Amino acid sequence: MAENNVMTKITDNLLKVYDYAFLEGATYGFYKPNDAMYVGVRMTEKQYNCPGCGRSFKVKIRNDNDGILYFSKGRIAEQKKIYDELDMDFPADWELMEKPYTYQLSGYCADCAAEKLLASEEWGQRINNLCHELYLQDMLVSDKAKQYMTDAVERWLNGIESADELTRFDLANPEILQELIWIMVLSDTEACEKALQEYRDRVQPILYELKELLEQATPAWKAYVARSSSLPESMSDGEYHEYTLAFPADDTVGQDFYFRKHVEKSRVEMFVSQHRIASIQELLADAGFQEKWIDMVMDKANELLK
Repeated sequence: MAENNVMTKITDNLLKVYDYAFLEGATYGFYKPNDAMYVGVRMTEKQYNCPGCGRSFKVKIRNDNDGILYFSKGRIAEQKKIYDELDMDFPADWELMEKPYTYQLSGYCADCAAEKLLASEEWGQRINNLCHELYLQDMLVSDKAKQYMTDAVERWLNGIESADELTRFDLANPEILQELIWIMVLSDTEACEKALQEYRDRVQPILYELKELLEQATPAWKAYVARSSSLPESMSDGEYHEYTLAFPADDTVGQDFYFRKHVEKSRVEMFVSQHRIASIQELLADAGFQEKWIDMVMDKANELLK
């Protein structure tokens, strides 16, 4: 069981396919953008503007590559349009590399999306909404399992009253220690099993409705898609690499904003048809071994030896 944490995780794969279907359509590039196709911009922050409530939200951008990010000219054209819609003056060409630049986005905040988008019965928007809910449930069950497994380790350690119960094992041997912890986790899986059943109960009707909607769907459509403000974004319409990816600051608290996107049926079908966590063994393996459990055991042993 201890070796399962090195396998390709089911949720990691689902995350990649979801991104491919709804968020990133660009390919990876291996070279520095040239001046004929790209514009260097000293981008320092993003500002999310909600057309529903009129509120805005700013995110600081990490200062990589000397603070310069490369925008495709198509992205610059989009920015000029958004600046104009917001009744703001777009910087002069020379200012883009010399002065701090705020990247502007127009998309519904989560509150406005809940009111205007999430109850939509329009088939394209309904497909997007259901896929986003499915994605959230995929990630949530793994996150729950991680917490419940940690709770199981805590319960085991709280029940230990003498140091001998731990020190009789070779705690200096990482393999023995990890195997010991896994045995304890596997003996207390009730909470994880309940979470798995709740997950099944939630995703089965979502998958059923999605398959029905996709049977009637056109090859492509446009609808609003949720994207977290904590995710990196390429400033190029055609590719992404270290020179075009804008990374939010590490302390960014993600918020979902909804943007109108072109969505392809084939990509959505790929996401819907992916294998999902189906057994308690898969759930535990996907959540994986957590290094903090070793610290918890060692702290307990040291506490009892005092």
